Amino acid sequence: MGWTIADLPNQHGRAALVTGGASGIGFQVAKELGAKGASVTLLGRDPVKGALAVARLRANGGNYSFEQVDLASLASITELVARWGVRPIHLLMNVAGVMAVPGRRLTEDGFEMHMGTNFLGHFALTMGLLQALRAGHARVVTVSALVGRLKSASIDLDDIQARHQRYSPMKAYARSKLADIMFAIELQRRATATNSGITSVAVDPGTANTDLQRHVSGFVAALGRALINIIGYPIDRVAENILFAAVMDHPTDKTLIAPSRFIQRFASPRDVGIPTLANDSTSRERLWQEAEKLTGVCFSNNDLATESRTQSGDML
Repeated sequence: MGWTIADLPNQHGRAALVTGGASGIGFQVAKELGAKGASVTLLGRDPVKGALAVARLRANGGNYSFEQVDLASLASITELVARWGVRPIHLLMNVAGVMAVPGRRLTEDGFEMHMGTNFLGHFALTMGLLQALRAGHARVVTVSALVGRLKSASIDLDDIQARHQRYSPMKAYARSKLADIMFAIELQRRATATNSGITSVAVDPGTANTDLQRHVSGFVAALGRALINIIGYPIDRVAENILFAAVMDHPTDKTLIAPSRFIQRFASPRDVGIPTLANDSTSRERLWQEAEKLTGVCFSNNDLATESRTQSGDML
């Protein structure tokens, strides 16, 4: 028998932030971390939904709270970062996401919605919280998806927002999920090079019927739900791969955690290795630089980067 949620070690004294923690996979991640003693902050757009989620979680005990942040808004992310300050973070769980948004929509900053929310929003949030992450010697877990590992997910690095390409909801989603893998790997590489104390892991959590599929409708949605019920995780296990990624020993910049079997209810987490599209260091560096340019978050202007540069001769 492989690793299961029952194997999650005690988390007392650890502060965890979970994006998308008020529903779906994020809610399950928050629930399990709190049950093991972590102080869990749910991050999300809707304070009413967040308050209801916290009330549900607290009904079974545990230390849960909610902070409002919209990952589709750089201003909202900046406000959250300012409110949090440098309080140590031990786990940052980048779980939230949008999928298959019909029609090409933009965030308030003009980013394509999938790339802007799933990748650039989490990039800006993680970078903004770097000092707090370093203070807690944090593990950053960034959630991707199976489609992010497929060749069809390739990103045109001269047009990461796909402005000059025909819009496809699933291709847009896939590109953003490949970007998440590339971000997690590059963060791990940079964190290791600078001896920052931060570790970073990418994870494909598998699938379950959650509200992530809310933009898919009709026959396709019904067929998808039926298929997921056969091959996917039951909801009480859907956090398994993410939680394993949060506590596994010695991740590297070649690590990607995913279900070990096609029929996921019989699977356990394992390191499947990074996909070819994410394995090119030049491409990852170009994506990183583009993310810095678009979000305005630059390591050279960050106190953590200055400290890391002084210690290691490199820059995180």
